[in-house]
Formats: sequence, C-alpha cells, structure tokens
Amino acid sequence: MDRKRSHLLPLVGLITLLAGCTEEKVPEPTADNCGPQLYEKNLASLSKEANRKEFIANCESFLAAKKMTEWKFEKSPKGKY
Repeated sequence: MDRKRSHLLPLVGLITLLAGCTEEKVPEPTADNCGPQLYEKNLASLSKEANRKEFIANCESFLAAKKMTEWKFEKSPKGKY
C-alpha cells in the first residue's frame, strides 16, 4: 500500500502543476466576435482581467480599423464646367 501511495503522490503533483499551466485563449477579433450578439458573451467567458482588457482593446482596434476602411460613394455636385 505504501508503494502505491509513493507512486500516486508525484502523479497527483504533476497533474496539479499541469492543470495550472492551461491558459484560456482570448477570442480573435472578428466582425462576429466584436458584434453586439457575441461581444458580451465572449467577455463573460474570460476569467482573467488581463484577458478581458486584451479582448476589449482588440475589439476596439478592429472596429476602428473597420470604420476607417469603410467608405460610401457620394456623387460630386454638378459643376459649371
């Protein structure tokens, strides 16, 4: 019995260490993820404050870049020429 415990204890320690190494992934900023439907859901799914701030900054940057690249065609006013 003592031999089994001596093998089990390091195994439990290793599992505990590896479980702490898992890192949650911050969702990629896309039109869907940063849209009103999924934004709050993605933000709520993040447990670490640093990851939340990173997601917010990524979405703000994505939406600003999207706004800069959008354009609307407007006809020129009729000139006298």
